Amino acid sequence: QVIRPAAGVTELREAETALRSMQLQLTQLLRQKERMAALGGAVARISHDLRNMLTTAQLMADRLETSDDPAVQRTAPKLLSSLARAANLCESTLAFGRAEEPAPNLADVALVPLVEDVIEAERYACEGDLVRFVMAVPPEARARLDAEQIYRVIANLVRNARQAIEASGRAGVIRVSVSLEGNDCVILIADTGPGLPEKLRETLFKPFHGTSRKGGSGLGLAIAAELVRGHGGRLDLVQSGPGGTEFAIRLPSGGSGAAG
Repeated sequence: QVIRPAAGVTELREAETALRSMQLQLTQLLRQKERMAALGGAVARISHDLRNMLTTAQLMADRLETSDDPAVQRTAPKLLSSLARAANLCESTLAFGRAEEPAPNLADVALVPLVEDVIEAERYACEGDLVRFVMAVPPEARARLDAEQIYRVIANLVRNARQAIEASGRAGVIRVSVSLEGNDCVILIADTGPGLPEKLRETLFKPFHGTSRKGGSGLGLAIAAELVRGHGGRLDLVQSGPGGTEFAIRLPSGGSGAAG
């Protein structure tokens, strides 16, 4: 139905006032966007230069480990660890600040070797024997995806689970499984760690917020969620509590042969 103009002078004045207010707000938002873009460029440049400085400092600090001074031997590992965390934060900031991730290069991928590669890498990274890995992926499981990108997503989730269990000091299990749910291929990453703080769950996939680990950048889950969205899927937190945490990577099956 076509609206008939029936506004009086007063109503037109009110509409003009409202429109002016909207224009001012829009102008302010555009200026803020420009400032944020400029700030982002500055942060990227600073992160790039700082990363190079830290890399040089790491190379020099490596030599401290050969010192015979007991005090140096005690402090050198902590120094190297701090430098590594700082360099990692710079690298993560640069990675997030780059252009959007490229579109996934989709191919028919066997999921068993993909998951095995992730678990093998995390086994090497384990500190002690607190973490046990379980893989429940059918031999015939396949999906149409970008193997490199989904490897990064699974690796990020498994790494977070491993670090949470190790930080708790209690033995735990990380289980990676694959199944079909309707038209979706679902990759579940579940652990028996201490669970996520409730406050963190609200901002879990937001840049610079999704971490409770000291030295973490808070970018890993944000990037992982972006990669999954690029596949037309989604990354969900299924549940988290004192008994552990579970994430689900849901991907359009695209003719995958996963079976649960």
